[in-house]
Amino acid sequence: MLGIAIDHRIAHLGRFDPQGRPAVTATDLDGTDGVADPAAALHLLLAADEDDEAVFGLPAAADREAEARLRRAAEDAGLQVRRIVPKPVGVALHYGAIDEGVLRTVLVVDQAAETVELTVLAITPDLTARIVTTRTAPLGEDHACAAISRELAGTAAPDAVLLSGGLYTSRARRDEVEDLPAAQGLTVRCTTPELAVVHGLLLLEDFGLLRIATGPAPASSGHFPPPLEDPEPQPWRTAPTDPEPPAESPPQAPIATVTELATPVEPIPTPIPTPRAEPHRPRPEPDPTPEAPASEAPAPGPEPVPPVAPPTPTPTSTSTLHSVPVTQLQAVRRDDHLLVLWAWPDNALTARVRWRREDTSTSPGDGPRDGDIRCQRRVYEHDGGLDLPLGRGTVVLTVEALVPDAGVDTEGAASLRVAAEPPIVDYEPALRRRLTGARVATVTFTARTGCDLPAVRIVHGLGRYRPTSTAEGTVLHEVPAQRLSAGTPLTVEFPFPSTKGTSWLVCFPASGPASPREHGRDGSFDDHDETDIRPTALHRLRVT
Repeated sequence: MLGIAIDHRIAHLGRFDPQGRPAVTATDLDGTDGVADPAAALHLLLAADEDDEAVFGLPAAADREAEARLRRAAEDAGLQVRRIVPKPVGVALHYGAIDEGVLRTVLVVDQAAETVELTVLAITPDLTARIVTTRTAPLGEDHACAAISRELAGTAAPDAVLLSGGLYTSRARRDEVEDLPAAQGLTVRCTTPELAVVHGLLLLEDFGLLRIATGPAPASSGHFPPPLEDPEPQPWRTAPTDPEPPAESPPQAPIATVTELATPVEPIPTPIPTPRAEPHRPRPEPDPTPEAPASEAPAPGPEPVPPVAPPTPTPTSTSTLHSVPVTQLQAVRRDDHLLVLWAWPDNALTARVRWRREDTSTSPGDGPRDGDIRCQRRVYEHDGGLDLPLGRGTVVLTVEALVPDAGVDTEGAASLRVAAEPPIVDYEPALRRRLTGARVATVTFTARTGCDLPAVRIVHGLGRYRPTSTAEGTVLHEVPAQRLSAGTPLTVEFPFPSTKGTSWLVCFPASGPASPREHGRDGSFDDHDETDIRPTALHRLRVT
């Protein structure tokens, strides 16, 4: 699999080497506009015998005509085009900004040959990356920093900045962005920015359901449709609105909110209206005047009020609702919360959600051990799902939609078992220099909840890539196994060797396998140990 990012003046080609690391080559297009003439760009970029599958990245401002030219040129060059995506999407994949259950807005700053492309991406929990805006600015320092500040102060309000391009390998240029007043308090990511686009393109095959859209972000989070497998950009599809009940429909009983425990709702009998009594009217006295002519009828008295028949009691709509299973039931962990998502039947406005926690121990904030609530569809769509504070233990969920149609299939509730999430210990390395000139390294471990820290080896690695196992570096220090209290930092200190070039400090459990799978895509430990040891940020592992 090849990852190819083509710009107006330069192109990058990446592939994974036998060790699973991305190898990237950059090619100056020698005056050729790669977007306008992709065939010439691929001729300069590819080897004569190149025959492979490829994913491509184009500037976010490129139109469909440019995409069609690139597809034809790639096929003529013998490449099978897997997908063509905007380059900012590749950058977001490189930094792990796109994942299921994620709701965030990021500003991608992508350096080209003569300009900087600024793209605001809105990431939604259904694996959709929406290009809200994209603009270009001259590459000059002042122009790029004025431009970044404007985007950060705009209406989209990004919560992170992702830097891409060889320009930002310079610490000074990265500091310029981090020091902007508009960037204070935001996350600025800059890990191997020269590889960001191509590395993200190589990761694209792990996101087969990733959907890319363009245009303004929705004003509020709604009911997200299932992700599409079609690789072409798709227009945003809004959720169907709730049908208005007919005028003659009886009012529904109040629905419990997501924080109230649901109780069986008994039908409320409709009261029988009592006929309204007429006021007393005295009978008219006979008129002493001469009799009226025979042709005139006597004045009639008051008409009797007919009896009012009591109406037949009509059951409330709650008593006629039937339970049906929902589809696409899933749950996304957010620390000690679960975001529960499902697909609603067309005629369902309410769902019943039950849960049972299987762990035997509880801690403050874990919520009740079991529960049974009603969730209103309008609230669910506004909030982008149902958020339940259920702790980090194993939870069994059942969800059933309530519909008025008795003829639908009623197989029961959809069920899902959410496995417990291991306790997390964050660590962050740092360097300092003593008065004698010797350098000392420190690593601080912080547990989010009380847990047992296994024995840990702190590995020192050299080069452009961080170590992915203990075999790819030198063990400088070992931390014995011990108990950590929640929120109480544990700091270890040890001498740091005198080296030149880039240095990394990475922690690995001493009992874990010495293999490249020790750290996942986000840098967290990917083993079956009970404790998850992860860095506070990947770029913090680079200490020099």
